[in-house]
Amino acid sequence: MHTGRLVLTPEDAFYVPADIAALLARLRDIDFIGAHILPENEADYLLGERFMQLVTFMGCSPYIQLKPTEDNQPFCHLKIDGPYTDPVFLAGKNSNAPNCKACRKRIPQWEALIRAWSKQPKRYRATCPHCGNLQNPATYNWRQAAGTGRFFLFVENIFPQEAQPSKALLKALQGDDDKAWCYFYIQDD
Repeated sequence: MHTGRLVLTPEDAFYVPADIAALLARLRDIDFIGAHILPENEADYLLGERFMQLVTFMGCSPYIQLKPTEDNQPFCHLKIDGPYTDPVFLAGKNSNAPNCKACRKRIPQWEALIRAWSKQPKRYRATCPHCGNLQNPATYNWRQAAGTGRFFLFVENIFPQEAQPSKALLKALQGDDDKAWCYFYIQDD
């Protein structure tokens, strides 16, 4: 059973790393990722030897399957998603109403706002019903339960809130572009 994923993405929902190959090389250099799972599939990677040092797991003694099994059970690996022309919104059954950045109150009917936003993500602004703040929904505080972006790294088969990327991993993702990265969790419906 697939439990969910840890999603890593640039904080700026409109940003895509200029050199994705260099980003992957940095992740290999710190041993976060290893080889392709299948040579013909360039989007999926086995996790490297230092994965467990670069991602902190909550709780005691989590069991993480890091290699494919003969019976095709879900296992923890990295999957690249994107880049997309415009930002996309990712949510799952663990997602709930975001907070306004100005007043911090929850935004009702956020699903309808996201549908409208997805038609024109750069220009769309929603008005907070509580304080009147005008804000692009891509900048809402989703409390790590949803997010937006044009480029994503999925660490597959991670239960929401089970794992947190280390500062060293986030720094490696940032690279020379000096663009901060964030993370959130998605649990499939």
